[in-house]
Amino acid sequence: MIRTSTEIMEILKRRWDKSKDRDEWRVLSGRNPRGRYDIFISSPDRVWQLKVEQVDRDKAFGFGLEVGKPDEEMKKLFSHGAPVPFGLISPHTKNNLAIIMAGIQLYSSDSAYSLCRDFVSEKQAELDERLDREIERMKSDPLLRYKYREQKEREERPYL
Repeated sequence: MIRTSTEIMEILKRRWDKSKDRDEWRVLSGRNPRGRYDIFISSPDRVWQLKVEQVDRDKAFGFGLEVGKPDEEMKKLFSHGAPVPFGLISPHTKNNLAIIMAGIQLYSSDSAYSLCRDFVSEKQAELDERLDREIERMKSDPLLRYKYREQKEREERPYL
């Protein structure tokens, strides 16, 4: 079932709080050809995917789903990539202002793409479609449309 990134973060927070094997949690992310981030979060017994679109310097939104139980092939993909800092802040319910995740992730667009293609391929189009609808809704606000266009221009500029 596809959920908002906020809903996925709530699930992850509850599971993290109950987890006795926190050192076995992993995060793998990469960018897909459309420029969206595919983020996979693995606990010892489950894997979740978030597909996220950056819409401003400090704002992103996305959708996600539970992929299933990690098998050995999935675990191998979670061990490939460059270690980089990871941080994600998600708006939350009235009890908590935000859920903050931080740590070290592995970054590999190839590994993330392999997870998308080999383990959740049938849901990728649906996740992208939900993001496309949300972007179109967001573009109805002139200020958000301007910020989104600025963000896309920033992403296209090469770093020197």
